[in-house]
Amino acid sequence: MEYEEIVRRNREILSRPLKAIPEEKLARERDLYHRRNRRSREIFEKAKNLIPGGVEHNLSQNKPFPLAMDRAKGYRMWDVDNNVYVDYLMSGAPIILGHAFDPLDEKIVEIIREKGPATGLTSEYELMAAEEIIRRMPGVEMVRFLQSGTEADMAAVRIARAFTGKQKIIKIGGSYHGWSDQMVYSLHVPGTGPLNSRGITTESYAHLIDVPPNDFAALEKAFEQNKDGVAAVLVEPIGGESGTHPVHPDWNRRIRELCDHHHSLLIFDEVVTGFRLDMGGAQKYFNITPDITVLGKIIAHGYPSAGAVGGRKDVMSVCQGGMGEKIYIGGTLAANPITTAACYHTLRLMEEHDAVKKATAYADRLTAAMNELFSTREDLGFFVYNFGPIMHYVTTAFFAVDLSRPDAFTQIMARKQTADDYQVVTLGQGLCTLAGTRMYTCMQHDDEALNKTLEVWGYLLSLIPRG
Repeated sequence: MEYEEIVRRNREILSRPLKAIPEEKLARERDLYHRRNRRSREIFEKAKNLIPGGVEHNLSQNKPFPLAMDRAKGYRMWDVDNNVYVDYLMSGAPIILGHAFDPLDEKIVEIIREKGPATGLTSEYELMAAEEIIRRMPGVEMVRFLQSGTEADMAAVRIARAFTGKQKIIKIGGSYHGWSDQMVYSLHVPGTGPLNSRGITTESYAHLIDVPPNDFAALEKAFEQNKDGVAAVLVEPIGGESGTHPVHPDWNRRIRELCDHHHSLLIFDEVVTGFRLDMGGAQKYFNITPDITVLGKIIAHGYPSAGAVGGRKDVMSVCQGGMGEKIYIGGTLAANPITTAACYHTLRLMEEHDAVKKATAYADRLTAAMNELFSTREDLGFFVYNFGPIMHYVTTAFFAVDLSRPDAFTQIMARKQTADDYQVVTLGQGLCTLAGTRMYTCMQHDDEALNKTLEVWGYLLSLIPRG
């Protein structure tokens, strides 16, 4: 689906009244959720006394309570109540070979048994993993491993400032670049500014410039008003929130041109798109080479400490040298043998099994099938689009609410609640997605998964009154 069509369809949904599930029907679905998930609820009730909020990190659904998973295999997950789910969360995108992929797991078990998890010193796998990344990523000539995508974004900004001698960072509104102090600004919904920045000093983002997505005039103005001051532009190349805010076809190209003109660096945050959108990342997909690339998630295929930052040799050179001559980057468990072995074997197995092509082919089929199903309910306006194996389904369009509306925040909260109610149904029926808006596919999703997905969505549509 083209950019203009996505924008049009979002606006169309926003122009319509919310189509909520009637309360009596929703009450039955909540009751089913509670009855199916008694053990999960028990775990949550205990966790509330031990963990703030009762949950560490749940990307799927926290209301009425989060589910506790027991195991996963292929595209399926089983919770502690032994309910089975077609999984489109894929641990937030890292999983593309499928959960518990034996050829990969066997290699990691071997590492643990024969070498141990970490020594605090260099291992050969560090070199091997670096070679695999550099071989595939057009914009990466050197790479430094870290422990998360958040750390990698932090390092990328520090590298850009050290290399250019400039301070300002342009961030595109609605994008996510980790939870560091300097990046928790204008998250999720463009224009929200410091809404989520409680506990963060204003000085932390004093050198951050927030530019609305696809606003070419605002982007150019940001450069002009900060002449010789912009160190870098940091972007998600398919748009904020992994394409929830899709980019205009000329957006990345124009950023590249402005960075070159003003002697600033272009940073691609490829934590999600790297090796998922294409084996060469979004930079190969769009044929635009960044100066710095941020990686995470998939490079370790769900194994911990998955983060890396790479780029041109001259840019990355600020990471080496003596005291006072280089930037400071730490991480005791960065580049440990488990992570680097997982990276090396994941990338080679993805190539061997043509994982991106297979996951994309399935996503294309599912996108078409869901749009056909949604077309039977033109009164709703629901639609699906995908960037390769990264799928977005839009039901209430709460991400697209214009903040200039006087009722903007009321609309966002109401529309988010309705999307959450929809997810109570879909999760209760055995379908796991990300935040009620996103789906990631793996190479093992098949016809059975597709049919189950359509069955669940057909059921949800039946609960929403027509007209």
